Amino acid sequence: MPKAHGQPKPIEAHVESSERGEREETDNPPVPQEDEHGPEASADAETLQSDDWWNPSQPASDWNEPGTEAPAEDAIPAEETGSANAYFCGHTSLFSLNRALQAIEKEKLTGVLRSSWDEEAIELFARDGQIVLVATRDPDLYCTETPSALTDIDPVVVDRARNQQRETGAPFFLTLAREESITREQAVELMQHCGQELFSKLWTAPRAWITFEKNADLLSDLADVPGEPNVSDWALETLRLVQKPDQPGTFDTTSIPAYTKDGFEQVQKLKLTSDEAQFASQFNGARSVQQIAKNLRLDLKSARKLLFRFLALEIVECWPASTATKPQQESFFQRLRGSVRRDR
Repeated sequence: MPKAHGQPKPIEAHVESSERGEREETDNPPVPQEDEHGPEASADAETLQSDDWWNPSQPASDWNEPGTEAPAEDAIPAEETGSANAYFCGHTSLFSLNRALQAIEKEKLTGVLRSSWDEEAIELFARDGQIVLVATRDPDLYCTETPSALTDIDPVVVDRARNQQRETGAPFFLTLAREESITREQAVELMQHCGQELFSKLWTAPRAWITFEKNADLLSDLADVPGEPNVSDWALETLRLVQKPDQPGTFDTTSIPAYTKDGFEQVQKLKLTSDEAQFASQFNGARSVQQIAKNLRLDLKSARKLLFRFLALEIVECWPASTATKPQQESFFQRLRGSVRRDR
């Protein structure tokens, strides 16, 4: 079973103040509204409304009770659902994953965030602004390797649970826990890890469509699954799992990371590792990525991974080296006046 990351340390490094002045943050695109007009938005949104596998009318009060499927007459056909049911929706090129997660936490939303991309749709379930779990109907995408906790379980039982995930979307760990093949604690830990691994793939997806549907009934079968209250730290954990970050455009080592309007305040609240804290302490609006890597004795590959996390969380943005504040050039008379003073 995959090991959890080591306990990150709170940031202790003091970020140097710069006398060069702060740059104004570029305006962020507006949050998409509830309705997304146009044939393309309607078609994309319709493909996201899969059968709601958390819609059973009787919530499971105990992990030992098997989940029941919703009656056919209660199921909402995919063609009858659309962007009108969405609390917000849009492409990640316009509405970032970070903004979606922050909206869930800030508004204390309950429902499902569906992400449509090149592979099977990924669904993130939230309760009162807390992340409960992330799942998909593809068990191979959900869990690429067999955890050690399942090695002693009859493969037939595991395959049956995985097939159920293909049909309903429910994580097969949840099914195994209800069948008492594994403990509740094991199921929660495995769902947390596999969910973060799964969501981490979305950070590098070139263009994904996301939509959030407010629906408390979707989580009626998840009463015993705990939620993650700190969404930003959860998101950072998923970013640490990204091995090959793709920067927008070309990764320019001469670019200068600078804090966004709320970035400095946000970074103080995160549970950063020592490497992340040291990297964050170098952001002063004047140092380039190359200079930061040199100061910390980091290779550019490691610096790129660290920078990707701060960019994805919209803590910093990178400015071209040409925009760095430079000393104001003296005029001819100013230089002449200075020369006269030195001669005296």
